[in-house]
Amino acid sequence: MSTDVESLPRGTVTFLFTDIEGSTDLVRRLGDRFGDVRGEHRQLIEEACSTHDGAVIDTQGDAVFAVFDRAVDAVAAAVAAQRSLAALEWPEGAQLRVRMGLHTAEPYLHSSGYVGIGVHRAARICAAAHGGQILISNATAGIVEDQELPDLELRDLGEYRLKDLSRPQRLFQAVPEGLEGEFAPPKTLDDAVPYGQVGTLLATDIVGWGRIIRAVGDDAAAEVAADYHRIVIDSVARHDGHVLEAVADMAIAVFPSARDAVSCAVALRHDLKANEWPAGVEPAVCLALHTGRLVARHHGGFSVWHCVSLCDAAEPWQILVSHSTEALLEGERLEPAQLRDLGERALPNLDSAHRVFELVG
Repeated sequence: MSTDVESLPRGTVTFLFTDIEGSTDLVRRLGDRFGDVRGEHRQLIEEACSTHDGAVIDTQGDAVFAVFDRAVDAVAAAVAAQRSLAALEWPEGAQLRVRMGLHTAEPYLHSSGYVGIGVHRAARICAAAHGGQILISNATAGIVEDQELPDLELRDLGEYRLKDLSRPQRLFQAVPEGLEGEFAPPKTLDDAVPYGQVGTLLATDIVGWGRIIRAVGDDAAAEVAADYHRIVIDSVARHDGHVLEAVADMAIAVFPSARDAVSCAVALRHDLKANEWPAGVEPAVCLALHTGRLVARHHGGFSVWHCVSLCDAAEPWQILVSHSTEALLEGERLEPAQLRDLGERALPNLDSAHRVFELVG
């Protein structure tokens, strides 16, 4: 879903991001009925946004992105959506828990939509929330606390380091009367990235980046890179992963769960293919997954090198998977995706051949 850019509010606006928590488990439990559940959840959120003078900008996968002229309307919409979601009975007693994040900013409105750190800040705040929770930035809270919002408490949670943001963020929680109000601390960067532990890495690379720059010029290439990074960051956040690096045509992310990494790779490929790129540009992307130990924050070690080498060996739009990741997924149902054994292959920059799998579907 997309909205006419000319009709969107300008100047100071408030963004609302929402995302279903634990959607992979819900898919496993509900099967093809999850599509109906996701559609109904999306409709409830869109109705809440419309009722409170908001505009839904985009819906991708389990996520909704909306914008409001007034911060108080954005908070009211989030509260109304959580009430509607909590009141509905879902199939097989399933619990649909949606995390929400809000931030007020002055973004640049580009022909392709809103651009600026404020958009990413709102997305990161949403990713830090738990299902059923509404997290609000300090900027939004400062506006809302002067307004009259009945039956709503604003709770100061303190400062947290969030992915892709250089400084700690002061977060508040909106606690509506009658809804759940007690949650674990927000998900922080330090807690989530498994440095010194085993994680599943996802590497992506735009094919022929030098050729694209020569064909369209630096400005258009920069726009392509910005779109590419935005799509990667949003998809990784939706699947509980964390981007370690996103520079030019390359991005690397890590996931505590191999299954989430697989789900992200499939969704990311779809989102990148579906994106409306600048005229004359149709980039193709290679993807790879490898499970190993991350050595430290600024030195991923051999695991990152292995994943990047695997990505270098992939064909355009192909997702290659290492044997270590395949071993973790053994016995797991990945439908509709499947792993196909490609046998032993020589990989760029690695001395010996490695068993490689392809993620298809």
